Amino acid sequence: IFSQETLLLIETPAGKRPLTDLEKCMLLILKTRDNISSQEVLKLAKRFKICAACSDRSEVFSTGEKLLKKGLIKRKLKGKEYFWSLSKKGIIYSKQI
Repeated sequence: IFSQETLLLIETPAGKRPLTDLEKCMLLILKTRDNISSQEVLKLAKRFKICAACSDRSEVFSTGEKLLKKGLIKRKLKGKEYFWSLSKKGIIYSKQI
């Protein structure tokens, strides 16, 4: 279902750039299971080869922040935990992964 050759571009102030493996990983995880905590993202990351570099909550948070700024995902704070979900734009991107 996933190809390392998949090239998805996002807009940045410096122009378009491809999504990183960690960004693709986050979209793939949220495509599999939406509205999940950072801890659940880490658990699911173990299932996907592309997610090999996703090893701690700080990786989840920094990757999530990048995707959040691009409008691809949403984040909600519930208690002391962040929950992540795909935005409408993120759903479109995730279908290409």
